[in-house]
Amino acid sequence: MMQSSDYLSFAYNVLRWIGVFQSNDSTKWTRWAFTFYRSIIFIILTLLTILMMVQMFITTDLTMLARTIDIWTMFFSGLYKWLYMTAFNWEFAHLKFALAQLQTQGSAAYGRSADVFTADYLKQMKKISYWYLFSGFVATCFIVVSPLLTYSKGDRYDIQYYNDPKSYPLSCWIPFTINENWMFLAVFVCHSIALLLIVIIYLGIDTYFFGAIYAVGGQIELLNTSLNNNENTLAQFENCSCSNQTSFYTEKQQIRCYSTLRECVKHHILILDYIKRIGKLFSTLILMDYLHGITSVTFALFQLTISASIIETISVISFICLSVWHQYLNNFFGEFIIQKQLSVCTALHNVPWWQCDKKVRQLVTLMILRSIKPILITGYYMYKLSYESFISFVKALYTYYMVLRRVNIKDINT
Repeated sequence: MMQSSDYLSFAYNVLRWIGVFQSNDSTKWTRWAFTFYRSIIFIILTLLTILMMVQMFITTDLTMLARTIDIWTMFFSGLYKWLYMTAFNWEFAHLKFALAQLQTQGSAAYGRSADVFTADYLKQMKKISYWYLFSGFVATCFIVVSPLLTYSKGDRYDIQYYNDPKSYPLSCWIPFTINENWMFLAVFVCHSIALLLIVIIYLGIDTYFFGAIYAVGGQIELLNTSLNNNENTLAQFENCSCSNQTSFYTEKQQIRCYSTLRECVKHHILILDYIKRIGKLFSTLILMDYLHGITSVTFALFQLTISASIIETISVISFICLSVWHQYLNNFFGEFIIQKQLSVCTALHNVPWWQCDKKVRQLVTLMILRSIKPILITGYYMYKLSYESFISFVKALYTYYMVLRRVNIKDINT
């Protein structure tokens, strides 16, 4: 029997590492230590977010402004998502445990092998999660190394190099004078750790979101398979009815079909409720993702045209690729759950309900009505996750980038 801990376990553990979820069986001292750990994360991210915001207002270099906005939007939106999920951690954690209820109901309709079916289905999601987090780690490494190779010390004095925001992974205003090498290294390491932390927060939350959608998609696959299995039983009943072979066997088949369909209806209701819960919990995070993506990637594209070296170009391309990949996966899984819901309607149309009992027809009609209009995952109804939205996102990126480029050309000419 598949345990509830098997669902979203990897993504759940990642979010525990970054302070979102806490173990329920922890002691008082462990809870205090975990609260202190959360506070450290909050202080570091908030402090650097504020320092980057100050840098945006005081800088006069267009390249520095574009570079600062890129990372600041990621920090600001990532910090918001972290605070939001931490404040409502129980509701988000319940997504993991609610899948066990879905699987139990799915087993009632499908049979004992439902656990094996689901376990095989979830293997792909683990691979996606590993590679997704790994891509974030690679992009972080490029961003960290970029200032060391792009803005080297050269002929500058130590104090000039140490106090130049371009010398660090994050373009932050420096509130004090750095005149020692160990101070420079300490600030550089803090920037690197904070950058890696915000990337893990972003991708960890994404992995949990994607995993929840993919897992409920597996339950829809289980439901469709149950309906297909029941279709064969109903076809046997139809053949018996056409040959006028009324017997205890056909009556027993009809009762079993009705019982299975009833369990399928219960399973379908739980699936739809789960999708609604996902949409409600992640609605504000999806909207924040979109605003971050459209802002940061636009300025990153602009920074790409005025980058100072090949290394900086590679780091900016890595950031753009990761951000666009993130937006694509958001919309991919949004389209994924739409198509999965529609597939239930297709499976139901293949059931020979016209030769069945009135009670069976009522159950099939009920499920068809629930499947005709799929539930959409949206950001407060302002941005729905689908392929169509991703195409619109790419078009908007190009439009805003061209506006920035024209403004820059006019400034240069004047």
